Amino acid sequence: MRKKIPIVLASILKPVDDSRMLFKLGFSLRETNKYDLNIIGFSSKKMPDIKNVRFIPIFSKSRTHPCRIIAPAKFLFHLFRIKPRIVLVCTYELLPAAVFAKYFLSFKLVYDMQENYLYNLEYNQTLSGTKKSLAKFLVRTIENWSGRAIDQYIFAEKCYAEEMPGIDNPTVIENKANLPQRQLPSFHLIRPHSPRLLLTGTIARAYGISTAIKWFRGLREVLPEARLYISGHCPSSSYARQLEAETSRQPGIHLDLSPAPLAHSEVLREIGEADVLLLPYRLLPSIRNKIPTKLYEGIALQKPVLISRNEVWEDILKRYPAGMGVDFDDMAGISGIWEKFAGMEFYLRPPGDEVSWQSERTALLKLIDSLYGSCNP
Repeated sequence: MRKKIPIVLASILKPVDDSRMLFKLGFSLRETNKYDLNIIGFSSKKMPDIKNVRFIPIFSKSRTHPCRIIAPAKFLFHLFRIKPRIVLVCTYELLPAAVFAKYFLSFKLVYDMQENYLYNLEYNQTLSGTKKSLAKFLVRTIENWSGRAIDQYIFAEKCYAEEMPGIDNPTVIENKANLPQRQLPSFHLIRPHSPRLLLTGTIARAYGISTAIKWFRGLREVLPEARLYISGHCPSSSYARQLEAETSRQPGIHLDLSPAPLAHSEVLREIGEADVLLLPYRLLPSIRNKIPTKLYEGIALQKPVLISRNEVWEDILKRYPAGMGVDFDDMAGISGIWEKFAGMEFYLRPPGDEVSWQSERTALLKLIDSLYGSCNP
């Protein structure tokens, strides 16, 4: 039997069962039966047991815990133990260790840029002052220093090509969704007077959560039986406390926050149970040109979507239609918006390849095959 090619996919804060790292990149590689797949990352609440995939946790604390400093050393140890032929790194923090190991192990190094970290630090308001300046300096230094050792860049968003023009010939592999086997016929809202609305995924200030809570309060004046479920990973403990204060005495709001990333299956389950998916993103330069993963997933599951007004996102919704754009700051217009939304017939056109991971899978496998071929002429 032909020996499988050892390959590593690695991050620090992304759980080992992360939707992109495992269910998209990892599963696509596993299905070829050509690779010995090792996924290194954040320890999940319940470690998955999946045939032909080896999970290796290197970090399990909060993102500000000092143990995060030694995670790259653990990653380095596992690289020398596994001796991979290809390493796909999903965070800048692991690049120095990967570059060092590459000098001795001669593997192909791929940097999967899931985020534009410099844009996030500049615009998402997670840090300020000296901390922000130091973080930007660290990211810029690591990414620039590692550049010569990186064999291929993957961009998770098309807009990164404009934001990072200095990177030549990247491969764009977007965060599209896995389509369910069965699709629904077109429909109207099942419970237009008592809808279950959902905010899920990463719960952060930049994603407009507090604005959506205020908007929902206005909606409750029109629809007293409406319910809002907020379920997701809130990396900021101070923001989690703020949200608890904002929602503690608000009828109809159910808050379920986790300090650790949620399993992707939990997020999909929440979306499946919702009547309406809320995506109230703030139109920051770090967000407005991206296509949110939750938008792809909501459309794939044929959920009605209310999203912040943005021409790019609204054009996607109009194809089906899957929902509409909303100004979540416009409290006066809530009644009219809901009347229009409740009258829509959703998904006259079912979602297809344009939101499906299958097209991205093809690009990924072609890239990995070419990299392995180039290191084994």
